[in-house]
Amino acid sequence: MNLNTRITWPAGAWVNSTVDIISSLYAELWYDVITDIEYESRIKWWVNYFDVNISDKSELFLTKYSDIILAFNADSLQKQLHSLKKWGTIIINNKWLKKITQDLSDYQILDLEITDKYDNTYLLGIYALYLNLDLSIILEKVETVFVRKWEEVVNKNKDIIKNIFETYIISKKSNISLARVADSKKINYWNKALTYWAIEWGLEFYSAYPMTPASTVLWEVVNSGKVQFLQAEDEIAVANAVLWASFTWKRAMCGTSGWGFALMTEAISFAVQAEFPMTVILAQRAWPSTGTPTYQEQWDINFALNPTFWDFEHVVLYPSSLEEAHYFGWLALNIADKYQTQVILLMDKQSAELHATHWDFTVPTIDRWVVLENPPEDYKRYELNDSGISPRVNVWTKNWDFIATSYEHDEYGATSEDSDLKVKFTQKRFKKLQNFFEKEGISGYEIINPTAKKMIVTYSFTKYTAEHFIKNNPEFGLIIIKFLKPIDERLREEIISNKYEELIFVESNYSGQVEKHLSNELGLKFIPNLKISNLRKYDLFPFYIEDFNELLNK
Repeated sequence: MNLNTRITWPAGAWVNSTVDIISSLYAELWYDVITDIEYESRIKWWVNYFDVNISDKSELFLTKYSDIILAFNADSLQKQLHSLKKWGTIIINNKWLKKITQDLSDYQILDLEITDKYDNTYLLGIYALYLNLDLSIILEKVETVFVRKWEEVVNKNKDIIKNIFETYIISKKSNISLARVADSKKINYWNKALTYWAIEWGLEFYSAYPMTPASTVLWEVVNSGKVQFLQAEDEIAVANAVLWASFTWKRAMCGTSGWGFALMTEAISFAVQAEFPMTVILAQRAWPSTGTPTYQEQWDINFALNPTFWDFEHVVLYPSSLEEAHYFGWLALNIADKYQTQVILLMDKQSAELHATHWDFTVPTIDRWVVLENPPEDYKRYELNDSGISPRVNVWTKNWDFIATSYEHDEYGATSEDSDLKVKFTQKRFKKLQNFFEKEGISGYEIINPTAKKMIVTYSFTKYTAEHFIKNNPEFGLIIIKFLKPIDERLREEIISNKYEELIFVESNYSGQVEKHLSNELGLKFIPNLKISNLRKYDLFPFYIEDFNELLNK
């Protein structure tokens, strides 16, 4: 069983509580949940919507079609009616029906005359009654969501729900009965999972200038009350604040989107030369320029791979599930610390705001590599050694101080233009990440259904829908890319040894940035009998299961 509900409203109508109740309710009843929120950048009265897709088969995917629409005004319904399946159900305040110009005869309409400001609660009550949901669970969720409001408000909302269950008549209820199946599941959203687990495992400083879709990371940091933070005046100040924090060996992170990232590039260059750990969340949206700032595209991958002056090594991570959002927040900080390098943690609008049920999170450990407790008087901050990673010293430890500069330097940090030193320090910086995956004991990719001959190659949240697609179409397999830099070159051998016939790159950008990157790094075009194709989308919306179905007709 899969059920998709679309809640649609005019921006500024404040009906997010309805979404919270519905999605958390399903998780409470054991069902798997995945969501998609779409909102326009003009924040007053334009149409937003929130899809809540549930499954009883551990199938998390996005679909462009809905079974039920909860509409909060006429314009919202009219703009979203195209998504409603034939004989689907509309739940709406009946005052809006008079303004609808489309033919609604193919749908079941559950309407009610509502004269007060509690539209969302009335419609929620009808929704719950239609799906045969248990009244006590609905009331419990209402109380949980509205707990911070006055008792009078909580009771008013509960009374509305009770009255709907007692008096509202539905001639044809849904044949779905959503009772409790098993123990409740956990639900979270991507940016929150990433933020709270980064905090749990050592984040000490965060800086940002609010920018969609990275803004909620700052929001969660502030709400935690556990981390020093700076909401700066621009992204130049944001990145330089991270430099200062890293200079004192604090675990530091900043977050932004493409425009802001452009302003951070000089600070990233400084971090490369000074060998400062630096973790940057780059949450992509639709470009170029300001573009369509609240919508989905994976536009900044090339930028993340080459964020500043050329010829240096760094790390680019791209989590593909809610569990990885949690895990990679910690991993990014660990890698930055351990290798004294720069880590770009890529996300996109769709993943950053994705709500989903998830497995229990693993408990990682903090690794800060070599820290000298008693450094010698001639402590060399940039000591040359076989690993390329120089021992660090905590701030205010005796003999800890050193020179940090954007110039080439010697082992103490003093500026140098000596030719031999330039060669040695260039090699030192590149040496750190050599054999990275073997040293870390991890993989830069994941393969699902490796015996298939046609392999979908993708990354980020698209993994959810792609995985659902290959379950129903086993002639396809799935390669999920997790590290874009460095590339795990073992993937090439997997492609050859498994004798894959076709790689189909699925990306939310026009130019196929990951396809070109992997093709170049792994020499894919030189693998005999290997076909490379793609499925690209750049219409502002995520990949739906219907988009994947196009592959069946190729």
